Amino acid sequence: MLTKGIFQETLSKVVLAVAGFVLNMILARELEPAGFGVVGIILSIMFVFELFLTNGLRQAVSKILSSQQVNTKKLWRQSFFIQMGFSLGLVLLGLLVLGKVAEWLQIEQYRNLLYLILVIIPIKGLFFLNCGFLNGQFKYKQHAIANSVYSIFRLAIALVLLYTTGNGVLAVLVGTLAAFVLSLFFTKMEWTNNDSTVVVTNRYLLDLTWGALVFYLLVNIFFNIDVLLLRGLGMTEASVGFYKASANIGSLLYFLFISVSQASYPMIARLFTRQAWDELSSLVNKLFISIYYTTALAFLFTMLFSDVIISVLFGKPYLPATGVTPWYALSIGMLSVIIMLGNMMIVFEHKKTYLYYLVGSLVLYLIMVVALIGKLEIFTPPVALITVSILINILFIAIINRHYNRIFAVKTLLLIVGWLILMTVVALVIHHFLASVIDPHLSGVLVFVAFSLVSLFTIRQVREAVFNSVSVLMGKKK
Repeated sequence: MLTKGIFQETLSKVVLAVAGFVLNMILARELEPAGFGVVGIILSIMFVFELFLTNGLRQAVSKILSSQQVNTKKLWRQSFFIQMGFSLGLVLLGLLVLGKVAEWLQIEQYRNLLYLILVIIPIKGLFFLNCGFLNGQFKYKQHAIANSVYSIFRLAIALVLLYTTGNGVLAVLVGTLAAFVLSLFFTKMEWTNNDSTVVVTNRYLLDLTWGALVFYLLVNIFFNIDVLLLRGLGMTEASVGFYKASANIGSLLYFLFISVSQASYPMIARLFTRQAWDELSSLVNKLFISIYYTTALAFLFTMLFSDVIISVLFGKPYLPATGVTPWYALSIGMLSVIIMLGNMMIVFEHKKTYLYYLVGSLVLYLIMVVALIGKLEIFTPPVALITVSILINILFIAIINRHYNRIFAVKTLLLIVGWLILMTVVALVIHHFLASVIDPHLSGVLVFVAFSLVSLFTIRQVREAVFNSVSVLMGKKK
């Protein structure tokens, strides 16, 4: 069930990523780097506001539904009032600060359009609340369809508005709003356990929500604040546009890992509730090895072919960003590991002290960006994120292993990560040599294929995961 759920969720993220890519490619070509940079800035502002709604309550209801027999209608009513309360607070906050934010980022001409974000907030909050219910009830297919419908509607509406108005910011914001409204019709709830006497108190629901909300708020600040920092610290709109193009490629990896996190979250909650430690350990170690392996593949692939990808998808004016792409992909892979670890903390209802460590890592990230921006320029955010992600990964794994039956096979994980690093370095050295003898892109293809085959047949867990996935796709396993 989990493997099929991951495939369905991944498929929806592929639709989201492809739709987003198409939209960003067209925006990049129609608006040029400076205009595209402004769109990236405004989208980052919108993401910051939406962080309070897309996560937190969604994880709380998913955990409850996957591990307890509760009256779903009563739980939904409780959750709805909480989500709308968050929405109202965000709308009031937006009315107070959006004008000043526009002045700080020097985009005053878009001030009125920024207020569309406040209309999007409650609609998106309701959509993600319903998605939390679908996820907690293991309705992966319906969850995937709802997300795919949103992606397709957003692309279609935004493109129509772009070509009719010529305004990229208006197109993206209105397209997002209309897509969320339409996709709500695909998140229809199924009310179950009407006779259940299990009581979920508001205090318990809010406590789960609070931990998940703060965690995902901090994680998504890492993911979205880079564009705002680059602009706020003096980088030009064109430079932000270059960075945004590179980041869009790295975001594919993020969408993939979010699929894994969302699909595995309710299963981890169920196994934890049943105290099935051996099954839980096996599951999380396989998931983490898969993330490390995929991150290594993405880093090597973008290191070899980022110039081709950037020029084909966004055009030659964006080639100054090619060097950023592999490091951004690596930073997203490391951030995704933090998300998996945080999901486990939320499921285990661990004391909230781990959030303080994440706050500390965010402070360190900001300090590094401010200190290094003059030397590294647009390379600064991914370098800083890789550094703090490695530190927080080590700390979180140590905390979980100390409190919960040593779930992680640390020695195995270290050996596999070390082997992936060694193979990556060797692959890049071989490519450097071959590129001086044959066509660099042909060399890249040969090196990448060799890396994939060697890693596949030397890492048992990866080989088993691939063969199991193929069996599921062919219908031999459920």
